[in-house]
Amino acid sequence: MSTARESIEVAVPVAVAYEQLTRFENYPQFMSGVMSMSPIDASTAHMVLDLGGNRAEFDARITERRTDEFLCWEAMDGPQVSEALRLEPMAGDMTRIIAELQIDARELMPAEEHAVEVLNRRLKADLKGFKRFCEESATKTSSTASTREIKPSPANMPGARPGPASVPRGIASASGTSHAANERPAQPMPTNGNLGMHHAPERASRTRPAPQQPL
Repeated sequence: MSTARESIEVAVPVAVAYEQLTRFENYPQFMSGVMSMSPIDASTAHMVLDLGGNRAEFDARITERRTDEFLCWEAMDGPQVSEALRLEPMAGDMTRIIAELQIDARELMPAEEHAVEVLNRRLKADLKGFKRFCEESATKTSSTASTREIKPSPANMPGARPGPASVPRGIASASGTSHAANERPAQPMPTNGNLGMHHAPERASRTRPAPQQPL
């Protein structure tokens, strides 16, 4: 058996990194040599592996886990392959991942003279791929959440017709006085008595005493 150890720091909280590691279906996106990973149940998946042109197919199962701390999986049949992953929370929502991969390199890469060195390079590349995958996924999730928060409501969008609640209760008349929508504007008060200026001469003629006839 050959053993490779590598570590990397990922700019996501430990809970996010742990969740991604438990999703077998995502492994082909960051693990080199993994052609496919088909989940069977919550802890088992069918893996198709290709290392240097040598194809291996087997079922992989999570054998041990501690939430946000530790995860270990291994091949149930076929070649001897297992991986242990430890997660350490760091300041600033960072996570350090320490990976230890055990594999029968001679069986999977019989023609490779430097199988152990190749295995270490592959594990290092896998961790870099996982870092990129995790951080990009977190960025997309954050951007989506921000877009939902600042999305304007239809009532506030330019050109939107105001709803009943937004219509002002007062309506300005031509004179500048506001009145209710169903209320008749008040007439201005007359400036001279109750009848106004245009009735003043008529009122005066009615109240003038009639001339006396000569005796």
